[in-house]
Amino acid sequence: MLYWKGGGASMNIQQMQYYREVCRWQNITRAAQELHIAQPTLSLAMQAIEQETGLNLFRHAGRNIRMTAEGEILYRQVERMLRQFARFESGIKTLARRHSCLQLALPAQLGTLILPLLLGEFRRQHPDIQLEITEPSALEALDMVEKEEADLAIVHDGDIRSGLTSRSLASWPVCLCLRRDHPWAGRASVTLAEAASLPLVMLGHNSMVTRKLLERFQLDHLQPEILHFSMHLSTIWNLVEKQVAAGIVTGHAILAHSGLCTVPIEGLQQCSYLFTKTGRQIHPDQKCLMQFIRNAFSSQQIAG
Repeated sequence: MLYWKGGGASMNIQQMQYYREVCRWQNITRAAQELHIAQPTLSLAMQAIEQETGLNLFRHAGRNIRMTAEGEILYRQVERMLRQFARFESGIKTLARRHSCLQLALPAQLGTLILPLLLGEFRRQHPDIQLEITEPSALEALDMVEKEEADLAIVHDGDIRSGLTSRSLASWPVCLCLRRDHPWAGRASVTLAEAASLPLVMLGHNSMVTRKLLERFQLDHLQPEILHFSMHLSTIWNLVEKQVAAGIVTGHAILAHSGLCTVPIEGLQQCSYLFTKTGRQIHPDQKCLMQFIRNAFSSQQIAG
């Protein structure tokens, strides 16, 4: 509760608001109606103010009351304090409602999925919300949120960290990326052993899908020929297009009208999560962005 102190006495904000209404209407019943409280409650509040201040604030005139000279002086001071408090409260609400810029960490694979919506539809719907989007690896994205260098991150299969809060978004198959004229292009799925029989190009070592695949290769005693690791999807697409290697990506990580396709690898799925820093206040702009992302992932807009 906020207080105003003067001359050794004190009034909290609620008492000041009650006192102002009584002074405005000079009628306890009418003031109580405006404040939506019971008349006896307001009468007791006025008595408490007189006792706490040691001042005679009102004279009774029938059903109405009149302010004393002391009451008028206090009324002017209360009005001034309440205007200052209103400005203070408005400033706090503005700070909570509008932060200068939201920092989003978005690894490349997920960027192909959500970035067009963020820079298109979200900006049109919320032109006052500024976004600064970086495209680190998944591990770097989590580090950025943990160090408060980003407000939130979207990653695949993020590490469980005590300082971060995760919210599930969606899941997709891990896929072999091939040219559309490849003999396997029309298949419903391939085994991990079949994928390992081809020369491969994969995302960088800090990518969650690459870490998962390398663990599975080792577990299944497979020794694939991995020609190159790259954090750039365009590099992987180019090498697949040039028939240098097959790629391994998440199912949604190719452009719809490219000459490439994806074939799910049996038994491999990857989930996506939205991460924020645990214990940090989530302000309205950030809530708005998070809801947009969750709606986009749950809708058909970005079906894999």
